[in-house]
Amino acid sequence: MNRTGRRTRRGTRAARAAWVLAVAAAVAVTAAPAQAAPGWAPTVQVDLGADGALPDGQSLGLGISGNGRYALFSSSATNLLPGTGAPAFGLYVRDLRTGRSELVSRAEDGTPVTNLGDTAGISADGRYIAFAGEANGEFGVYVRDRVKDRTRLLSTGSFQPSISADGRLIAFMSHRADTVPGAPVTPDTRNVYVTDRVTGATRLVSVGADGQAADGPSENPTISADGRTVGYGSKATNLVPAAPGDSTDLLGPRYTTLYATDLRRGTTVVAGLAPDGTPGAADRDLTLSPDGRFAVYGLGALPLPGGKSRTELFLSDLRTGRVESLRTSANPDAICWGSPGAAVTADDRWVYFSGGCSDTIIRASQARYDLYRRDLRTGRTEFLSPAADGTWQDGAATDPFVTDNGRTVLFSSGSTNLVHGGPGAIAWHVYARSLGGR
Repeated sequence: MNRTGRRTRRGTRAARAAWVLAVAAAVAVTAAPAQAAPGWAPTVQVDLGADGALPDGQSLGLGISGNGRYALFSSSATNLLPGTGAPAFGLYVRDLRTGRSELVSRAEDGTPVTNLGDTAGISADGRYIAFAGEANGEFGVYVRDRVKDRTRLLSTGSFQPSISADGRLIAFMSHRADTVPGAPVTPDTRNVYVTDRVTGATRLVSVGADGQAADGPSENPTISADGRTVGYGSKATNLVPAAPGDSTDLLGPRYTTLYATDLRRGTTVVAGLAPDGTPGAADRDLTLSPDGRFAVYGLGALPLPGGKSRTELFLSDLRTGRVESLRTSANPDAICWGSPGAAVTADDRWVYFSGGCSDTIIRASQARYDLYRRDLRTGRTEFLSPAADGTWQDGAATDPFVTDNGRTVLFSSGSTNLVHGGPGAIAWHVYARSLGGR
Protein backbone atom coordinates (compact mmCIF):
# COMPACT_ATOMS: atom_id res chain seq x y z
CA MET A 1 0.00 0.00 0.00
CA ASN A 2 3.03 2.25 -0.07
CA ARG A 3 1.50 5.25 -1.87
CA THR A 4 4.39 7.62 -1.49
CA GLY A 5 6.95 8.35 -4.18
CA ARG A 6 10.47 7.00 -3.82
CA ARG A 7 12.59 8.95 -1.41
CA THR A 8 15.34 10.14 -3.73
CA ARG A 9 16.05 13.47 -5.34
CA ARG A 10 15.27 13.81 -9.04
CA GLY A 11 18.87 13.59 -10.24
CA THR A 12 19.59 10.53 -8.12
CA ARG A 13 16.53 8.71 -9.38
CA ALA A 14 17.26 9.61 -12.99
CA ALA A 15 20.77 8.25 -12.69
CA ARG A 16 19.54 5.05 -11.03
CA ALA A 17 16.80 4.60 -13.63
CA ALA A 18 19.28 5.02 -16.46
CA TRP A 19 21.60 2.44 -14.91
CA VAL A 20 18.81 -0.09 -14.31
CA LEU A 21 17.59 0.34 -17.88
CA ALA A 22 21.09 -0.01 -19.28
CA VAL A 23 21.84 -3.26 -17.48
CA ALA A 24 18.41 -4.70 -18.25
CA ALA A 25 18.57 -3.87 -21.94
CA ALA A 26 21.71 -5.97 -22.39
CA VAL A 27 20.32 -9.07 -20.70
CA ALA A 28 21.58 -12.52 -21.56
CA VAL A 29 18.73 -14.80 -20.52
CA THR A 30 19.85 -17.51 -18.13
CA ALA A 31 16.51 -19.14 -17.34
CA ALA A 32 12.89 -19.09 -18.46
CA PRO A 33 10.68 -16.55 -16.67
CA ALA A 34 8.73 -17.80 -13.70
CA GLN A 35 5.02 -18.28 -14.27
CA ALA A 36 2.72 -15.53 -13.04
CA ALA A 37 -0.10 -16.62 -10.77
CA PRO A 38 -3.38 -17.43 -12.56
CA GLY A 39 -5.93 -14.63 -12.64
CA TRP A 40 -3.65 -11.69 -13.45
CA ALA A 41 -5.09 -9.41 -16.11
CA PRO A 42 -2.93 -8.07 -18.96
CA THR A 43 -0.72 -5.09 -18.20
CA VAL A 44 -2.10 -1.67 -19.22
CA GLN A 45 -0.24 1.57 -19.81
CA VAL A 46 -1.19 4.43 -17.51
CA ASP A 47 0.63 7.49 -18.90
CA LEU A 48 -1.45 7.87 -22.06
CA GLY A 49 -2.55 11.03 -23.83
CA ALA A 50 -6.02 12.48 -23.52
CA ASP A 51 -7.17 10.58 -26.60
CA GLY A 52 -5.32 7.39 -25.70
CA ALA A 53 -2.27 8.35 -27.73
CA LEU A 54 1.19 7.25 -26.66
CA PRO A 55 2.94 9.93 -24.59
CA ASP A 56 5.59 12.04 -26.30
CA GLY A 57 7.84 11.97 -23.22
CA GLN A 58 8.96 9.65 -20.44
CA SER A 59 7.12 9.05 -17.16
CA LEU A 60 7.72 7.49 -13.73
CA GLY A 61 5.12 6.12 -11.30
CA LEU A 62 4.90 7.72 -7.85
CA GLY A 63 1.88 6.21 -6.11
CA ILE A 64 -1.61 4.74 -6.24
CA SER A 65 -4.72 5.35 -4.15
CA GLY A 66 -5.90 2.70 -1.71
CA ASN A 67 -8.77 1.53 -3.90
CA GLY A 68 -6.68 1.59 -7.07
CA ARG A 69 -8.67 4.29 -8.81
CA TYR A 70 -6.07 7.07 -8.95
CA ALA A 71 -2.46 6.81 -10.15
CA LEU A 72 0.16 9.47 -9.46
CA PHE A 73 3.10 9.88 -11.82
CA SER A 74 5.61 12.41 -13.12
CA SER A 75 6.10 12.99 -16.83
CA SER A 76 7.92 15.06 -19.41
CA ALA A 77 5.18 14.33 -21.95
CA THR A 78 3.31 17.33 -23.37
CA ASN A 79 0.25 15.51 -24.76
CA LEU A 80 -1.29 14.09 -21.58
CA LEU A 81 -3.97 16.78 -21.40
CA PRO A 82 -6.29 18.24 -24.05
CA GLY A 83 -4.95 21.34 -25.75
CA THR A 84 -1.47 22.80 -25.36
CA GLY A 85 0.60 24.53 -22.73
CA ALA A 86 1.64 21.48 -20.68
CA PRO A 87 4.75 22.10 -18.56
CA ALA A 88 8.08 20.61 -19.56
CA PHE A 89 7.88 18.35 -16.52
CA GLY A 90 4.87 17.86 -14.28
CA LEU A 91 3.01 15.67 -11.80
CA TYR A 92 -0.23 14.07 -12.93
CA VAL A 93 -3.07 12.06 -11.42
CA ARG A 94 -4.93 9.71 -13.75
CA ASP A 95 -8.37 8.34 -12.98
CA LEU A 96 -7.99 4.71 -14.01
CA ARG A 97 -11.76 4.31 -14.34
CA THR A 98 -12.42 7.25 -16.65
CA GLY A 99 -9.00 7.63 -18.27
CA ARG A 100 -8.91 11.33 -17.38
CA SER A 101 -5.60 12.89 -16.29
CA GLU A 102 -5.04 16.18 -14.46
CA LEU A 103 -1.97 18.26 -13.69
CA VAL A 104 -1.55 18.42 -9.90
CA SER A 105 1.82 20.17 -9.60
CA ARG A 106 0.25 23.61 -9.29
CA ALA A 107 1.22 26.50 -7.02
CA GLU A 108 -1.13 28.40 -4.74
CA ASP A 109 -2.10 30.70 -7.62
CA GLY A 110 -2.80 27.74 -9.89
CA THR A 111 0.25 28.12 -12.13
CA PRO A 112 2.39 25.04 -12.83
CA VAL A 113 5.21 24.50 -10.33
CA THR A 114 8.66 24.34 -11.86
CA ASN A 115 11.86 22.54 -10.86
CA LEU A 116 9.95 19.69 -9.26
CA GLY A 117 11.58 17.36 -6.80
CA ASP A 118 11.41 13.65 -7.52
CA THR A 119 9.37 12.76 -4.44
CA ALA A 120 5.60 12.98 -4.22
CA GLY A 121 2.75 11.09 -2.59
CA ILE A 122 -1.00 10.54 -2.80
CA SER A 123 -3.46 10.00 0.05
CA ALA A 124 -5.52 6.81 0.31
CA ASP A 125 -8.64 8.39 -1.21
CA GLY A 126 -6.65 10.19 -3.90
CA ARG A 127 -7.70 13.62 -2.64
CA TYR A 128 -4.39 15.01 -1.38
CA ILE A 129 -1.08 15.21 -3.25
CA ALA A 130 2.16 16.12 -1.47
CA PHE A 131 5.05 17.30 -3.64
CA ALA A 132 8.11 19.54 -3.64
CA GLY A 133 8.97 22.20 -6.20
CA GLU A 134 9.74 25.82 -6.90
CA ALA A 135 7.20 28.61 -7.19
CA ASN A 136 7.88 32.35 -7.22
CA GLY A 137 11.58 31.66 -6.85
CA GLU A 138 11.22 29.63 -3.66
CA PHE A 139 11.51 25.86 -3.25
CA GLY A 140 9.29 24.11 -0.75
CA VAL A 141 6.82 21.33 0.05
CA TYR A 142 3.23 21.75 -1.11
CA VAL A 143 -0.03 19.88 -0.54
CA ARG A 144 -2.75 20.00 -3.17
CA ASP A 145 -6.41 19.30 -2.41
CA ARG A 146 -7.87 17.89 -5.62
CA VAL A 147 -11.44 18.21 -4.38
CA LYS A 148 -11.17 21.92 -3.55
CA ASP A 149 -8.77 22.59 -6.45
CA ARG A 150 -6.43 24.32 -4.00
CA THR A 151 -2.71 24.13 -3.20
CA ARG A 152 -1.09 25.23 0.04
CA LEU A 153 2.59 25.76 0.81
CA LEU A 154 3.53 23.58 3.78
CA SER A 155 7.18 24.51 4.37
CA THR A 156 9.80 26.53 2.50
CA GLY A 157 13.34 25.25 2.07
CA SER A 158 12.01 21.70 2.37
CA PHE A 159 12.19 18.59 0.21
CA GLN A 160 11.21 14.92 -0.12
CA PRO A 161 7.60 14.87 1.19
CA SER A 162 5.84 11.68 2.24
CA ILE A 163 2.12 11.61 3.10
CA SER A 164 0.04 9.49 5.47
CA ALA A 165 -3.01 7.61 4.19
CA ASP A 166 -5.48 10.20 5.52
CA GLY A 167 -3.43 13.09 4.15
CA ARG A 168 -3.05 14.66 7.58
CA LEU A 169 0.64 14.06 8.30
CA ILE A 170 3.48 15.05 5.98
CA ALA A 171 7.06 13.94 6.61
CA PHE A 172 9.80 15.89 4.85
CA MET A 173 13.47 16.88 4.93
CA SER A 174 14.70 20.39 5.57
CA HIS A 175 18.09 22.01 6.07
CA ARG A 176 16.62 25.10 7.73
CA ALA A 177 17.51 25.54 11.39
CA ASP A 178 14.26 27.43 12.10
CA THR A 179 11.80 24.80 10.84
CA VAL A 180 10.92 24.12 14.48
CA PRO A 181 11.99 27.10 16.60
CA GLY A 182 14.24 26.02 19.45
CA ALA A 183 14.66 22.43 18.21
CA PRO A 184 18.13 20.93 18.69
CA VAL A 185 19.60 21.04 15.18
CA THR A 186 22.95 21.92 13.70
CA PRO A 187 22.71 24.81 11.20
CA ASP A 188 22.72 23.85 7.51
CA THR A 189 22.30 20.15 8.34
CA ARG A 190 19.53 18.10 6.76
CA ASN A 191 16.93 16.83 9.22
CA VAL A 192 13.62 15.00 9.05
CA TYR A 193 10.37 16.59 10.27
CA VAL A 194 6.64 15.82 10.38
CA THR A 195 3.85 18.39 10.09
CA ASP A 196 0.28 17.81 11.22
CA ARG A 197 -1.87 19.68 8.70
CA VAL A 198 -4.84 19.82 11.07
CA THR A 199 -3.09 21.33 14.07
CA GLY A 200 -0.29 23.03 12.15
CA ALA A 201 2.29 21.59 14.55
CA THR A 202 5.68 20.49 13.21
CA ARG A 203 8.07 18.25 15.12
CA LEU A 204 11.69 17.26 14.64
CA VAL A 205 12.07 13.51 14.05
CA SER A 206 15.82 13.05 13.57
CA VAL A 207 17.07 13.94 17.04
CA GLY A 208 19.81 12.37 19.14
CA ALA A 209 18.90 9.69 21.66
CA ASP A 210 19.98 12.07 24.42
CA GLY A 211 17.89 14.93 23.06
CA GLN A 212 20.87 16.66 21.47
CA ALA A 213 21.17 17.59 17.80
CA ALA A 214 21.84 14.75 15.38
CA ASP A 215 25.55 14.69 14.59
CA GLY A 216 25.00 13.95 10.89
CA PRO A 217 22.51 14.61 8.09
CA SER A 218 19.20 12.74 7.79
CA GLU A 219 17.05 12.53 4.67
CA ASN A 220 14.72 10.49 2.42
CA PRO A 221 11.85 10.18 4.91
CA THR A 222 8.85 7.91 4.45
CA ILE A 223 5.83 7.86 6.74
CA SER A 224 3.73 4.75 7.29
CA ALA A 225 0.14 4.85 6.04
CA ASP A 226 -1.20 5.00 9.60
CA GLY A 227 1.00 8.03 10.31
CA ARG A 228 2.70 6.50 13.31
CA THR A 229 6.16 5.57 12.02
CA VAL A 230 8.73 7.56 10.02
CA GLY A 231 11.63 5.82 8.33
CA TYR A 232 14.68 7.64 6.98
CA GLY A 233 18.37 7.37 6.23
CA SER A 234 20.99 9.12 8.31
CA LYS A 235 24.73 9.53 8.65
CA ALA A 236 24.22 10.53 12.30
CA THR A 237 25.76 8.23 14.90
CA ASN A 238 23.76 9.36 17.95
CA LEU A 239 20.14 8.66 16.99
CA VAL A 240 20.10 5.47 19.06
CA PRO A 241 22.19 4.61 22.13
CA ALA A 242 25.59 3.26 21.16
CA ALA A 243 26.10 -0.48 21.57
CA PRO A 244 29.37 -2.39 21.99
CA GLY A 245 30.90 -3.15 18.62
CA ASP A 246 28.94 -0.48 16.72
CA SER A 247 30.64 0.53 13.50
CA THR A 248 30.11 3.56 11.29
CA ASP A 249 31.91 2.00 8.31
CA LEU A 250 29.23 2.25 5.61
CA LEU A 251 31.20 0.93 2.63
CA GLY A 252 31.66 4.40 1.18
CA PRO A 253 29.44 7.45 0.59
CA ARG A 254 26.71 5.59 -1.32
CA TYR A 255 25.41 3.79 1.75
CA THR A 256 23.79 4.95 4.96
CA THR A 257 22.08 3.65 8.12
CA LEU A 258 18.28 3.38 8.06
CA TYR A 259 16.17 4.27 11.09
CA ALA A 260 12.50 4.16 12.08
CA THR A 261 10.97 6.50 14.66
CA ASP A 262 7.70 5.70 16.45
CA LEU A 263 6.01 9.11 16.72
CA ARG A 264 3.73 8.06 19.58
CA ARG A 265 6.40 6.57 21.77
CA GLY A 266 9.17 8.87 20.64
CA THR A 267 11.53 5.92 20.20
CA THR A 268 13.95 5.25 17.35
CA VAL A 269 15.38 1.92 16.18
CA VAL A 270 17.68 0.83 13.39
CA ALA A 271 15.41 -0.37 10.59
CA GLY A 272 18.01 -1.47 8.06
CA LEU A 273 19.37 -4.54 9.83
CA ALA A 274 21.82 -7.03 8.40
CA PRO A 275 20.96 -10.75 8.72
CA ASP A 276 23.02 -10.97 11.90
CA GLY A 277 20.94 -8.22 13.53
CA THR A 278 23.56 -5.48 13.32
CA PRO A 279 23.06 -2.17 11.47
CA GLY A 280 23.58 -2.72 7.75
CA ALA A 281 25.18 -0.52 5.09
CA ALA A 282 21.99 0.38 3.23
CA ASP A 283 20.79 2.13 0.13
CA ARG A 284 19.12 5.46 0.89
CA ASP A 285 15.57 4.30 0.08
CA LEU A 286 13.33 2.61 2.67
CA THR A 287 9.81 1.21 2.46
CA LEU A 288 7.53 0.81 5.49
CA SER A 289 4.48 -1.42 5.65
CA PRO A 290 1.20 0.52 6.15
CA ASP A 291 1.21 -0.25 9.89
CA GLY A 292 4.91 0.51 10.24
CA ARG A 293 5.77 -3.00 11.37
CA PHE A 294 7.95 -4.05 8.44
CA ALA A 295 10.77 -2.29 6.64
CA VAL A 296 12.02 -3.22 3.16
CA TYR A 297 15.45 -2.00 2.09
CA GLY A 298 18.58 -2.81 0.13
CA LEU A 299 21.96 -3.60 1.63
CA GLY A 300 25.21 -3.18 -0.24
CA ALA A 301 26.66 -6.52 -1.34
CA LEU A 302 29.84 -7.65 -3.02
CA PRO A 303 29.95 -6.39 -6.62
CA LEU A 304 28.71 -8.41 -9.53
CA PRO A 305 31.46 -9.89 -11.68
CA GLY A 306 32.38 -7.03 -13.97
CA GLY A 307 32.58 -4.42 -11.24
CA LYS A 308 29.05 -3.01 -10.88
CA SER A 309 27.86 -2.66 -7.32
CA ARG A 310 24.66 -4.41 -6.32
CA THR A 311 22.04 -4.12 -3.63
CA GLU A 312 20.38 -7.18 -2.11
CA LEU A 313 16.89 -6.79 -0.65
CA PHE A 314 15.82 -7.56 2.90
CA LEU A 315 12.71 -7.24 5.04
CA SER A 316 12.95 -6.65 8.78
CA ASP A 317 10.23 -6.99 11.40
CA LEU A 318 10.62 -3.90 13.57
CA ARG A 319 8.77 -5.59 16.43
CA THR A 320 10.82 -8.77 16.64
CA GLY A 321 14.05 -7.85 14.84
CA ARG A 322 13.70 -10.81 12.45
CA VAL A 323 15.38 -10.24 9.06
CA GLU A 324 14.32 -12.03 5.85
CA SER A 325 16.09 -11.99 2.50
CA LEU A 326 13.89 -11.20 -0.52
CA ARG A 327 15.41 -13.50 -3.10
CA THR A 328 13.84 -15.00 -6.22
CA SER A 329 15.96 -18.15 -6.08
CA ALA A 330 15.97 -20.97 -3.54
CA ASN A 331 19.65 -21.56 -4.25
CA PRO A 332 21.59 -20.08 -1.31
CA ASP A 333 24.62 -19.63 -3.57
CA ALA A 334 22.72 -17.64 -6.22
CA ILE A 335 23.77 -14.06 -6.95
CA CYS A 336 20.79 -11.81 -6.27
CA TRP A 337 20.11 -8.11 -6.66
CA GLY A 338 17.21 -5.72 -6.22
CA SER A 339 15.97 -2.15 -6.34
CA PRO A 340 15.12 -0.81 -2.85
CA GLY A 341 11.79 0.62 -4.00
CA ALA A 342 9.13 -1.84 -2.77
CA ALA A 343 5.57 -2.01 -1.44
CA VAL A 344 3.74 -3.97 1.27
CA THR A 345 0.00 -4.65 1.35
CA ALA A 346 -2.28 -3.45 4.16
CA ASP A 347 -2.60 -6.93 5.67
CA ASP A 348 1.21 -7.38 5.80
CA ARG A 349 0.88 -10.45 3.59
CA TRP A 350 2.44 -9.45 0.26
CA VAL A 351 5.61 -7.55 -0.52
CA TYR A 352 6.14 -6.33 -4.07
CA PHE A 353 9.69 -5.74 -5.26
CA SER A 354 11.98 -5.49 -8.27
CA GLY A 355 15.10 -7.55 -8.82
CA GLY A 356 16.30 -11.00 -9.74
CA CYS A 357 18.76 -13.80 -9.14
CA SER A 358 21.10 -15.92 -11.19
CA ASP A 359 22.13 -19.44 -10.25
CA THR A 360 25.18 -19.03 -12.44
CA ILE A 361 27.83 -16.33 -12.67
CA ILE A 362 26.29 -13.22 -14.17
CA ARG A 363 28.03 -10.04 -15.18
CA ALA A 364 26.74 -6.55 -14.43
CA SER A 365 25.31 -6.12 -17.94
CA GLN A 366 23.19 -9.24 -17.47
CA ALA A 367 21.37 -8.33 -14.26
CA ARG A 368 17.71 -7.97 -15.23
CA TYR A 369 15.12 -6.24 -13.03
CA ASP A 370 11.73 -7.94 -13.11
CA LEU A 371 8.72 -7.41 -10.89
CA TYR A 372 7.79 -9.97 -8.23
CA ARG A 373 5.65 -10.35 -5.15
CA ARG A 374 6.38 -12.54 -2.13
CA ASP A 375 3.71 -14.12 0.06
CA LEU A 376 5.13 -13.51 3.54
CA ARG A 377 2.95 -16.28 4.99
CA THR A 378 3.93 -19.08 2.62
CA GLY A 379 7.19 -17.81 1.15
CA ARG A 380 5.85 -18.24 -2.39
CA THR A 381 7.21 -15.76 -4.97
CA GLU A 382 5.30 -14.78 -8.12
CA PHE A 383 6.60 -13.18 -11.33
CA LEU A 384 4.47 -10.18 -12.39
CA SER A 385 6.04 -8.42 -15.37
CA PRO A 386 6.00 -10.66 -18.45
CA ALA A 387 5.84 -9.24 -21.94
CA ALA A 388 2.45 -9.13 -23.65
CA ASP A 389 3.18 -12.47 -25.35
CA GLY A 390 4.29 -14.14 -22.10
CA THR A 391 8.02 -14.00 -22.81
CA TRP A 392 10.64 -11.81 -21.16
CA GLN A 393 10.20 -8.06 -21.13
CA ASP A 394 12.98 -6.28 -23.01
CA GLY A 395 13.67 -3.65 -20.33
CA ALA A 396 13.33 -3.27 -16.58
CA ALA A 397 10.34 -3.06 -14.21
CA THR A 398 10.86 -1.12 -10.98
CA ASP A 399 9.25 0.91 -8.17
CA PRO A 400 5.97 -0.93 -7.46
CA PHE A 401 3.05 0.65 -5.61
CA VAL A 402 0.07 -1.46 -4.55
CA THR A 403 -3.52 -0.99 -3.49
CA ASP A 404 -4.74 -1.85 0.00
CA ASN A 405 -5.74 -5.37 -1.01
CA GLY A 406 -2.69 -5.97 -3.19
CA ARG A 407 -4.78 -6.71 -6.29
CA THR A 408 -3.45 -3.85 -8.41
CA VAL A 409 0.19 -2.89 -8.80
CA LEU A 410 1.48 0.30 -10.42
CA PHE A 411 5.07 0.30 -11.65
CA SER A 412 7.56 1.93 -14.01
CA SER A 413 9.21 0.14 -16.90
CA GLY A 414 11.60 0.83 -19.73
CA SER A 415 10.31 -2.09 -21.80
CA THR A 416 8.74 -1.81 -25.24
CA ASN A 417 6.79 -5.08 -25.18
CA LEU A 418 4.72 -5.06 -21.97
CA VAL A 419 1.57 -4.09 -23.88
CA HIS A 420 0.51 -4.64 -27.49
CA GLY A 421 1.21 -1.49 -29.50
CA GLY A 422 3.43 -0.12 -26.73
CA PRO A 423 6.29 2.37 -27.05
CA GLY A 424 8.36 1.84 -30.15
CA ALA A 425 11.62 2.65 -28.39
CA ILE A 426 13.19 1.93 -25.03
CA ALA A 427 11.81 4.63 -22.70
CA TRP A 428 10.35 4.83 -19.19
CA HIS A 429 6.58 4.69 -18.85
CA VAL A 430 3.99 3.81 -16.19
CA TYR A 431 1.94 0.61 -16.16
CA ALA A 432 -0.65 -1.14 -14.01
CA ARG A 433 -1.59 -4.79 -13.60
CA SER A 434 -4.52 -6.22 -11.65
CA LEU A 435 -6.00 -9.51 -10.60
CA GLY A 436 -8.80 -10.20 -13.03
CA GLY A 437 -12.24 -11.53 -12.10
CA ARG A 438 -11.71 -11.32 -8.33
